[in-house]
Amino acid sequence: MSTNKQENTIIATSALLTSVAIMHFLRVVFDLDLIINGVNIAMWVSYLAVIGTGFLAILDFETLRKSRIVWTKFIMSLFVIDAVIVFYSWISNLNYWGISHDGFGLILIFDIIVVILLLSRIKKN
Repeated sequence: MSTNKQENTIIATSALLTSVAIMHFLRVVFDLDLIINGVNIAMWVSYLAVIGTGFLAILDFETLRKSRIVWTKFIMSLFVIDAVIVFYSWISNLNYWGISHDGFGLILIFDIIVVILLLSRIKKN
């Protein structure tokens, strides 16, 4: 595997791990219920997820210290992940955290604009 492919894989993995860690951290901070298929998931699962995925994300961050362009790719990856989640919420007409269907549409537009701007910056370099 070439260095560029390895770098992009590490960036994507780090962005996913960071997203999962942040989501579980927010669940712990706001004491939110997590119900999957009718089963209430215990809070200790989120504590473990924050520690585990956070630790793995930190290990990946060691490789991301290379340059600004790598950090730009990482930030763009986070916005892409957010755009996918927001797009799903918008298409499914979900309402949560006080955000309605129209609110998700606006957030999606914002995410897309940020991704395009970051992508153009990456292409320049």
